[in-house]
Amino acid sequence: MTTPAWHERENGLVTFTRNVGTRYALILVNALIGLIVLPYNVSHLGKAAYGLWMLAATMTSYFTILELGYGGAVVRFVAEYKARRDARSLNELLSTMYYVYCAMGVACYALALVTAALLPYIFHLDAEQTHTGRLVLLMIALQVALYFPFSMYGGVINGFEQYYVNNVVGTAFNVATAAVNVLVLWLGYGLVELVAATTVMRVLPFFAYRRNAYKVFPDLRLAWSLVRRARFREVTGFSAYLAVIDWSARLNYATDAFYLGVFMNTAAVAVYAIAQRLADALLRMTNQLHTFLFPAVVYHAVEGRTEGQQHLLITANRFQLAIAVGLCGAIGAVADVLIPAWVGPGFEDSVLAVQILAFVVVLRAWIAMPSTVLKGNNQHRWLAAIAFAGAVANLLLSIPLVKSWGIPGVAIGTAIPVTVTCAGMIFPRACRVVGLGVARGYRLIVWPAVWPALVVMTALFVTRQFVPPRLSLVLAHIAAGGTLYAAIFLRFGLSHPERQWMTSAVHQLWRRDARLAVA
Repeated sequence: MTTPAWHERENGLVTFTRNVGTRYALILVNALIGLIVLPYNVSHLGKAAYGLWMLAATMTSYFTILELGYGGAVVRFVAEYKARRDARSLNELLSTMYYVYCAMGVACYALALVTAALLPYIFHLDAEQTHTGRLVLLMIALQVALYFPFSMYGGVINGFEQYYVNNVVGTAFNVATAAVNVLVLWLGYGLVELVAATTVMRVLPFFAYRRNAYKVFPDLRLAWSLVRRARFREVTGFSAYLAVIDWSARLNYATDAFYLGVFMNTAAVAVYAIAQRLADALLRMTNQLHTFLFPAVVYHAVEGRTEGQQHLLITANRFQLAIAVGLCGAIGAVADVLIPAWVGPGFEDSVLAVQILAFVVVLRAWIAMPSTVLKGNNQHRWLAAIAFAGAVANLLLSIPLVKSWGIPGVAIGTAIPVTVTCAGMIFPRACRVVGLGVARGYRLIVWPAVWPALVVMTALFVTRQFVPPRLSLVLAHIAAGGTLYAAIFLRFGLSHPERQWMTSAVHQLWRRDARLAVA
């Protein structure tokens, strides 16, 4: 079989289906790993040590704000130069950003060293926790620092719409990392050894991503002689606003553990981490489709095809929202039996936080496609302003609420501004941009996804008391609710042409992969 030239596009339907299929396979594997490994880690490490680990991981996640929005901007311009078949400009862009990313990696680790020195002055830690926390933070920060230069290769893969290539690699290494995690604790080692081993396992895939980038773009060449100020200015003009959106998102969704560590203790962080980890898994399972559709939105916007964007907004947004309300609604309805069955007693305070954060995940999944439409139509400045306002509101609410209500308070402080910005600002704006009436948008997108969830959530809530408190049975109960929701939504929430499109996508993917297997 002849390999197409790097600038040629594969069958769009097949590529989209592969990207989505492998991403959900990766997410499913990660969810299963979390179900098994998280309670194993908590039982072997204890609440305090596990909370310390999550606290250090949360701190290092802030370091990625140094990316300054360049990740999304690189994907955009890679796709543009690929479409133009301009290998020279593409290599200038990638060479420029590679050295920029290297500088970011160095700055990231310098910031980690400063944070490690200040750790006991920020959180309530004793001397032993301070020493362990510093080691853990610096090890995780090494992975984050290396992420910066290697993320350039990820930009190549994503800009070429070949997400599925790295999805396969990620799945394999995540399984291997989980196995190493279990082995280290089974052998009797502690938190420091565990983090060291898992950090090594998480760095190894970076080299596979680099190899894949050269396979996807054989003409890739990185050299200092190709660095151009003009390319840097070009990318920065777009990335600056993405950076504001990213920083605002982190302030909204990644600071809760910080507030709990400052105003409470590491045990509270551990309790909240259960809810946060579950919410993160739900977000990964529900917040994917818009990522793969960004190039299509840009193409339609450039060509002035409003009707094409409107179709994407209605179809993709409804489907992504359906996935979110189906999964999150089921989890929220049975959270009071799921949490004890999953991690055992002592984490009852996680239940309300899980339910609130599941609602937040639904909002984030719902608003992802409208945000993508706004970015593709040069509305990124307005979107950045709204995201920043929401983040400030979150900050102003979370601090007094965590002082008053503890763990549930910090989750409520996140939910309130997200609800206002999503329902009252971003969704209506996206509807108007594509020529869709706001009321009609709610009727075509939101209502078909939400009403089946109300039916299923009620059924799960009423029947949950009859399920024995075993994780396998609780998950089976959730799966039954999810299956019921899918059946109702597919029958009543999608039109006949949309059901035909889904069938065609699966059929073409099956036929193509079968031909590749034979070849």
